Amino acid sequence: MRFALIVLVLMGISFGGGFWWEYSRTNSVRSRLQADDAQLTTDQYKISLCQLQQQLLTLVDDTANRNYGDATTVSTKFFNNLNAVESKATEPQMKSVMQSILSQRDEVTADLAKADPTAHDLFVQMSQNFHQALQTAAFQPTMSTP
Repeated sequence: MRFALIVLVLMGISFGGGFWWEYSRTNSVRSRLQADDAQLTTDQYKISLCQLQQQLLTLVDDTANRNYGDATTVSTKFFNNLNAVESKATEPQMKSVMQSILSQRDEVTADLAKADPTAHDLFVQMSQNFHQALQTAAFQPTMSTP
């Protein structure tokens, strides 16, 4: 009886020690996962900003070449993507620039429909403002270790 009690206590201690070791290891992995998830979200946001900038530059190029049909297609995609990314923006300057660009959507769409060359000037200005906002707000260097 006494032997069985000793074995039972030792089994309980072994189980508790194993449980504690796994629990602490799992917490460590969970913390790293949360940090990596936050970094992934930040990187996806930055990729979205780069894609928006690329679309803006495409619009500048298309309107410079008076290719208003392609520009209309890219413009629709650009403004839809910008609207989605703007809701995720946290930097006040970036958010302000995005809202300013979004407020010009109807004007730009009308200019593209009329094949009006002033659309090019609007896209150039949008691109310059967007580029400035990117430099000051979004792309502060970060170092991560694997």
